[in-house]
Amino acid sequence: MDLLAHLIDSSLRKVDGPSFDPRTRFADGRLVRLRRGFYIPTPQWLDATSTERFQAAVTSHARANPQAVFCGETALFLHGIPVVKVPPSIDVAVDSTTRLGLRPNAFTVRGESDQASRARLAPPPPVRRHRHRDVGPVLVGEYATVPIVTALVEVLGTGRFARALTVADGLLRGSGEDSLLAVPGVQDGIAALSHKNQRQRAELVASLARAGAESPGESVSRALMHIFGFPEPVLQREHRDMQGFIGRTDFAWDISPDPVGEFDGWGKYFRREMTGDEDPRDVIRREKRRENRLLASGHPVLRWDWAELEQPTLLRAKLLEGGLRPAGSSLLAEKFT
Repeated sequence: MDLLAHLIDSSLRKVDGPSFDPRTRFADGRLVRLRRGFYIPTPQWLDATSTERFQAAVTSHARANPQAVFCGETALFLHGIPVVKVPPSIDVAVDSTTRLGLRPNAFTVRGESDQASRARLAPPPPVRRHRHRDVGPVLVGEYATVPIVTALVEVLGTGRFARALTVADGLLRGSGEDSLLAVPGVQDGIAALSHKNQRQRAELVASLARAGAESPGESVSRALMHIFGFPEPVLQREHRDMQGFIGRTDFAWDISPDPVGEFDGWGKYFRREMTGDEDPRDVIRREKRRENRLLASGHPVLRWDWAELEQPTLLRAKLLEGGLRPAGSSLLAEKFT
């Protein structure tokens, strides 16, 4: 869905179109208000994905504040760098120390209809202001952001480990470099961070970035493996048997009993852009045949999805059942949890 096509800017409607007053529809719950003057029909808001809702909230903030400059994960999202689901806040750069941090969410839903009640449970993230000096903003479509490396380094130094590793993997994957620290500007950006612990965190996450992690789910999986102290997996390993090429696995380990791991994002079965309009049943059958060949070749196949990542102890138990053993206590658990 193109949710932005349903975004109503009431000031523009009064100037450029027929007279339109959204207040009645907002009052009875037919419209949700993202912020003063910006509305979306409630049915479209409910049908939208969290990504579409986040984009609409960012757009309404940008249009209401033409001088706004986005930073952090929001800037990376706008540049097309994969993030974990959606950023937890709409990150905005400011040049003063006043009014920093989270601001109250301007999202409002009125009315007592069932749709209005459900819409109240789906607010966009709040706005968070971060101090940046001399940002030198760049344009991404209608949005102004801090430079992409500036946004990356900010997340590396201050973000939660799984979220920071996800954007690090994503930027490295598109850079053509073997190491994130070789990407122009990254090392200098890390060195410019104000606090020693932020520099240490950023350097550590950058050193762990791997281009072979092909989705946020794979990056979060690796982050949890590191935190729990499991050996680092080989990414995108190719497997063959007597019949020829079996396929690549997301994760593999060079330890007995030769387990392989697969993160099952359901998009690979049901999203058209990933299946090429192939019948999901055919995709699942082919995946099952592939798994059977891996099992016959002596590879225990471990599978997990977002449910296990959202309850990390479930992933830990699955890896233990597959024969993996933690190397010991992880320094990452001290730094990032």
